[in-house]
Order: sequence, then structure tokens, then C-alpha cells
Amino acid sequence: MNGFIRVLMFIYSVFIAIISVVLLYALIDDGIFADILSPLSSVVTGPISKYIYLAVLMLFFISSIVSISNSVTYGRLNRTRLRKTDIGSVDIGADAIESIALNAAKSAQVGIKSARCHVAPAKNGAIKVNISCELYSNVEIPASMAKVQEKVKKDIERYTGIVVEAVYVKVAKVEATTAKVESR
Repeated sequence: MNGFIRVLMFIYSVFIAIISVVLLYALIDDGIFADILSPLSSVVTGPISKYIYLAVLMLFFISSIVSISNSVTYGRLNRTRLRKTDIGSVDIGADAIESIALNAAKSAQVGIKSARCHVAPAKNGAIKVNISCELYSNVEIPASMAKVQEKVKKDIERYTGIVVEAVYVKVAKVEATTAKVESR
């Protein structure tokens, strides 16, 4: 989402939030808004329709809060990271950073069978890397995962120039080994 669309979504969300708060106030004190909101005064005074009205307004209010938070936070890392050079600029996407992290984790040669990665923004332009991996059963987990953390941090910083605040490794599964019995 580009910046203009994000600003429009934010303004729309604030507008919906204000309207829902005003309509919630009309639910509490229907006398003040009787002239302005005369069609709604009959809805507010009905016993069953009052609860339906309240549910619809709460839905509007919650959706506006969600929309405001999404418009503020969306795209912070989905945008590319820019690196200015004297010739121009270099854009590094989140997918590229995740690929570098996965390649670094797998090249650490510590018994990772498969892995998934997610990159999230951190403070001061840094990033946090979350890796979820499946290991083979003959892996010493603490030492091996410390090696993966170091390698991922070092490779991302070396290849992109982006500071890595933290690398979190989650061992999701350890593959069970089965004993092979050979027959004569």
C-alpha cells in the first residue's frame, strides 16, 4: 500500500470511529440527537432493535480501530529497505532478507531438515528474524541453534547492510529416527 492510500484509509477510519462514537452516545441519551437523528430515534427506543443497533455500532467501532491500526502499521517491512549509493539506490525486499536468512540457516550444517522464516521490523531501522525449523534427531539443539543464530545475523548484516537486532529460532519438530534392520 502506498503512502497516499494509507493516509486515505487512516482518515476514513477516524471518520468511521467518530461517527460510531456519536451514534453510541445517541444510544445512551436519545433526547439530544432526536432532531438530528430522528430516523434512528425509533430504532434506539425499541427493546430488541436497541441490542441489534448496539451490536452493529460495536462492529463499526471495532472495524475502525482495526483499520486505523492496520493503516498505521501495514507496510513498514513489506516496503523495501533502501540503500542509497552515489550511483542510485538499492531496494532490498523482505522476501530477499528471508531468503538470505534461510540460506544461512541451512548452510550452517547443523541438521536442519526444513525451515521457515519471517522478518519483522525492530527499532532504529533494524530487523528481527524469526526462524521455525524442523531438525533431524541427532542434533544437539542449544549449541546448533546458537550457531544458526550467529550465522543468520552475520550473513544478513554482511549481504544487506541492515542491522539485525535479534534472531529467534524455534524448533518446531525433531524428526524421529527409525532403526533400520538389515537382513542377511
